[in-house]
Amino acid sequence: PNTTAMSAEPDALAVVNQLRDLAADPMNRRAIVQDQGCLPGLILFLDHPNPQVVYSALLAIRYLAECRANREKLKGELGMMLSLQNVVQKVGGVCVRRLC
Repeated sequence: PNTTAMSAEPDALAVVNQLRDLAADPMNRRAIVQDQGCLPGLILFLDHPNPQVVYSALLAIRYLAECRANREKLKGELGMMLSLQNVVQKVGGVCVRRLC
């Protein structure tokens, strides 16, 4: 069995949940967006195979976007819009399959 994938998954969930919790506090939102590593990390989490990781990343991004000053930076971040579109397509595919 692949033990590295098993041990890596809780780490990803723990990290993204921590970011989500930090982003939930309006006082942290500007600093998170200005940090060099946070947005690229959130974008990577959008492509994670675990739906809970993706959901927490989406929530974190939503919290960050509540701060009007962050919106341009979020939109301009490399891979952000493409990854969000991919999530929408995946979710749409799941919904369509459930209906059929």
